Amino acid sequence: MIVSPTNPDRPAVAIVGLSCRLPGGIDGPQDLWEALQGGRDLVGEVPPDRFDPERFVDTERRRSNKSYTAAGGFLRDVTGFDNGYFQRVSPREAARMDPQHRLLLEMAVEALDDAGIDQAATAGSDTAVFVGMSSHDYADLQSTGGDAPNAYSMAGLAATNAANRISHLLDWHGPSMAVDTACSSALTALHQACETLRAGRARMALAGGVSVLLSPFGFTGFSAASMLSPTGRCRVFSAEADGYVRAEGGGVVALKVLSDALADGDRIHGVILASGVNSDGSTTGLALPSAQAQAALLEQVYAQAGVSADDLSYVEAHGTGTPVGDPIECDAIGRALGARRTVGPLPIGSVKSNTGHLEAASGMAGLVKALLVLRHRRIPPTLHAQPLSPHIDFEGWQLDPCTEARSLAEQRPVVGVNSFGFGGSNAHVVLAAAPVVPVDGPGEPPEGVLPVVVGCGSSGGTVELGFC
Repeated sequence: MIVSPTNPDRPAVAIVGLSCRLPGGIDGPQDLWEALQGGRDLVGEVPPDRFDPERFVDTERRRSNKSYTAAGGFLRDVTGFDNGYFQRVSPREAARMDPQHRLLLEMAVEALDDAGIDQAATAGSDTAVFVGMSSHDYADLQSTGGDAPNAYSMAGLAATNAANRISHLLDWHGPSMAVDTACSSALTALHQACETLRAGRARMALAGGVSVLLSPFGFTGFSAASMLSPTGRCRVFSAEADGYVRAEGGGVVALKVLSDALADGDRIHGVILASGVNSDGSTTGLALPSAQAQAALLEQVYAQAGVSADDLSYVEAHGTGTPVGDPIECDAIGRALGARRTVGPLPIGSVKSNTGHLEAASGMAGLVKALLVLRHRRIPPTLHAQPLSPHIDFEGWQLDPCTEARSLAEQRPVVGVNSFGFGGSNAHVVLAAAPVVPVDGPGEPPEGVLPVVVGCGSSGGTVELGFC
């Protein structure tokens, strides 16, 4: 049974808290699991509060300064903010904050709540914050708008403050920074958080990623590069793959070294056995990935984890549905893992077939799905994959796209999560299910009626309670 990496100098890291916001009204991991199990397609079209599709989209023909698709995975609300809860942030300041900052603040406290960690008890600690973020849509809109900047404008737009604001609000003194490696930003931030914990520079860390789509420029720019799907779906591993679908959202995890989490009695969502990052180096084009570099990273990370190809239960692929990227990624997974298996093909899938591609935050969507696979011992179906691509040698590489749901038979399964940036920055993490902790015999049951305590940050959030 795999519990921790073979190298004692690189201890395993426990995920003790978890939060997410994803397209289609997904406000937490349970919402996502229900959507995945139901095979729901969460992609829609640009909502009217972002930009006018009639001005910037033409689905009939390719035109400069126009997107050929209005498809995307969108959150239901990116303008709201709970000022009643975050009372140290004034309404004037909140109005000039990038919506990504506001979203991260809310997800950060939700991850702590999920972990059962008292925010006040962490004040003054060396807790670290690492955030993956790449979009600057809000800054672009502010620079072209008619409103003059005020005292909060520059702080509200600076990418570093996506992380720094969390540290400031909670009075944390550990490393705090934003990370931009394009589409691998979130998993790179997670890796940096794990490295900080392993080095003893912090006892707890938050890691996450966020992306919000506000401007038409990204749609027109990626259309000009022919990267987006004209049919509006991420057709991962498919013969009909024609590009990716932009999406928004994010997620945050609370992390501790596994031994500390066990000592603290934390509930553990999953265990990070190993993580790693590398770069493609020189390829035929900046946005063209390298199968050799991706495979080298996989070999390195699984060696650190002490996990063989046969130990692996599933890989959550980057899998965007591009006709170039998917074959290269499958080549790398097959070369480093699939072809080395003696227990049958390696199951692979991608959450992007449901949500679209969250770009800088995409690693968080993949991570949350992987944790749910571990929790429920079941792999949900990857949508839009049939018919499978003839350009991917699934049989030769021993890869098995999960186009239908299936159960995991392993006692304590291990899964991997892939993430790649379009500039060549690659990231991967290896996850195992939470360890089984021995429970002492039952103690004496408490006497009398136990109180239920409910707290809220504002009077509008109060509820009436009764005993029955």
